[in-house]
Amino acid sequence: MTSWKSFRKEPIRGRRKSISSGIPSLTSEQRTDFSFTGFDENLLDVSEVMIEQAVGYFGVPLGLAGPFTIDGREIRIPMATEEPSVVAAASFAGRLLSKHGGINTQSTEPVMVAQVFLEGKLNPSSTEKVLNARNSIKEHLQRTLESMESRGGGWRDISARWIAPSRTLSVNIQIDVRDSMGANLLNSVAEKVSPILERITGGKVLMAILSNKSWDRTASARLSIPIDEFGGAGFNGKETARRIVRAARIAREDPDRAITHNKGIMNGISALALATGNDTRAIEASVHAYAARYGHYHALSQYWVEENTLHGSLELPLPFAVTGGAVGFHPSSRWCLDQLGNPDGPGLSRIAAALGLAQNLAALRALVCEGIQKGHMNFHARRLAYKAGARGDCISAFATVICSENIRSYEEASQRFTSWTEQVDVET
Repeated sequence: MTSWKSFRKEPIRGRRKSISSGIPSLTSEQRTDFSFTGFDENLLDVSEVMIEQAVGYFGVPLGLAGPFTIDGREIRIPMATEEPSVVAAASFAGRLLSKHGGINTQSTEPVMVAQVFLEGKLNPSSTEKVLNARNSIKEHLQRTLESMESRGGGWRDISARWIAPSRTLSVNIQIDVRDSMGANLLNSVAEKVSPILERITGGKVLMAILSNKSWDRTASARLSIPIDEFGGAGFNGKETARRIVRAARIAREDPDRAITHNKGIMNGISALALATGNDTRAIEASVHAYAARYGHYHALSQYWVEENTLHGSLELPLPFAVTGGAVGFHPSSRWCLDQLGNPDGPGLSRIAAALGLAQNLAALRALVCEGIQKGHMNFHARRLAYKAGARGDCISAFATVICSENIRSYEEASQRFTSWTEQVDVET
């Protein structure tokens, strides 16, 4: 294998050749499994222009969940995820809720924040200097924001905050980024405004970058379903609803439970973000910070019962975009957006909120009724069947054998697969 310095400078096909020739112990099966053969040449080029030192691409399963009825429109939602039961759970909730009006959503304007941090000979009164210069700062950014303002976005406001412990001045500039995530524009704004802030305050810029906080860019979803139609695993609808409400309340009160509760919400939202080429890390960071905004990490969703109806709601920051970055550039993300009817940025955020709430409802129902392992173990059996050698239609057939015989390990599955295939060959 070539040196790392040479490796970095090689084109993607050269890197792949270097890896393949540098690991002579790879079997032909391993070369296929690790995707050194059989690659889509176009996607190799896509990988090369998306990240540095690319050697290929990693295929994540892509499913279509649903149908969902969201704001009166029926859609199927693309989800890219490696976790079993996620798509099935979302689809279960989507189908059930669609029978009862579906999910209603709302969203705020897509406002994000560019931040500039200044140090030096500053004091709390420096904040007033910034605010008094609001108009000149806005004028200074006119050319930078011209294109975004032509689309209805652009400048919204400016604020300044004195951070006493480190004696730092933080200047926040609010920008409506419309259908984009806004990272490049926000970073440009922060850097463009830095010199004028230095002149106004007499300080020196330490950092200029966007904030992924995104709390001014929220989406919310609400659902309602008659409790008589929501029973499960030996519980009637009233008891199932009671248990869901109580479980959700515990997640509001206990941070340890809230973390897993919110992770379940993000199972759907992150899968949609990945499928559409959105920044999963930025979305997740903002969401989890929002869950702790009162100083106590708590569940993002709430449930309650009124007049024999179970109600649920969810609100969270969702900086989804439909243009810029990998969104719309990667061919799979373009296809996924097309499946959703090519929504605008806020529209995609509302779909994400609806999906997160549906995912949460399905998870809570399973958790307080039959437990979550039943669905997981079915998928575990299918994976064991594949690892043991089953392919195509044989995967489901042999997975049934694994479940019925309570096979848990790869070694057991492999041995049983040999005898099972011999038996099938004899019978056919």
